[in-house]
Amino acid sequence: MNLNFPKKKKGNPMKLDYGTLISISPLELKNGLSIRSPKLKEIAALTFPAYQSYLGVLLLDIESYYSSMDKNMTDYFSNYSHQEKQTILQIREEYEGLSEEEKDGIMPIDIFSFDGKLLNDIADSLSFFLECQLQYSHEHKGFIQTTGKETFCSISRDIYTLVVTLILQRNGIFPSQTELEKPKFKSELARKLFYRTKEAESKREKGKNTNASMDLPNILSAVAARHPSLNMLNIWDITIYQLYDQFKRLQNNTLYDIQSMSVAAWGDGKNNFDPAQWYKNLNNEN
Repeated sequence: MNLNFPKKKKGNPMKLDYGTLISISPLELKNGLSIRSPKLKEIAALTFPAYQSYLGVLLLDIESYYSSMDKNMTDYFSNYSHQEKQTILQIREEYEGLSEEEKDGIMPIDIFSFDGKLLNDIADSLSFFLECQLQYSHEHKGFIQTTGKETFCSISRDIYTLVVTLILQRNGIFPSQTELEKPKFKSELARKLFYRTKEAESKREKGKNTNASMDLPNILSAVAARHPSLNMLNIWDITIYQLYDQFKRLQNNTLYDIQSMSVAAWGDGKNNFDPAQWYKNLNNEN
C-alpha cells in the first residue's frame, strides 16, 4: 500500500461568471456532467440538514479530514471493520511521512479513496448536485455512473477538484485561493503552525455564523417576507444561489433606501451618496 499517485496538475480553478451563477440552467461539462444549482423545493425534499452535510463532505480537504478524525476518533470508526480502520490509519501514517514536496502532489481524493464510507458520502453528494447516480470505482480511479442514461457521466481523479469547486460556486460557496492551492512549507513545524492558525480562524468564522439568523431556512423565510414578489408560495422554485443573491440585494437596497431618505431630508453636502449603489455588482465581492 502506498501513495504513489500521478502528480497533481497545476492551474487556477475556474471561476463562474455571474450569469451562470444566477441561471436556472445546468452547467454542462464534458463526460456527461451537468452541474445544477438546486431549487429550494429540491433541498427541502432532501431536508436542509442533509443538504448541508452534502456540502460539508465536498468542502473536506486532507487537513480537515484528519482533523475531524482526531476529534471524533471513537465515533468515526464505529462502523468500520478493524481492517478498514487499519488501512485508513496506515495511509495517514504514510502521508504524514512524506516530504512537503511529495505531499504537494497528493490530491484529497487520493486520500479519500481508502475510506469507503466517506467515498459513499461523497458519491451521494455528487449524485444530488449532478443528477447522475455515481459510485466510486477503484478500477477507474474516479466516480462513474451506476444507472442507465443516454449520456455516460464520470469524474476522474484529474477533474474531481474542479467539479467540486464548480458545485460549491453554484451553491454560493467560494473557497479562497489559499484554500484551493496548498501552500508550501519549509518545515513540518511551519506546516502545523499554519493549519493551527487556519483552524483557529475557521472557529472564529463559525462563531460569527452560528447566529440562527443566518441559517438557510431563516434566510429563506426572511426573503419571502421582505421581497416584493417572492413569498412562501413561490420562493421554492428559485435556486439556492438565487436565494443568496436576492438576500444580498435586499440588504444592499435597505441601506440604499436609508441613505436616500437621509439625503432627501438633510442633503448631501459631502457628496457621499451614490445613486448607482442600488444596482452595484455584488458578485464582485465573492
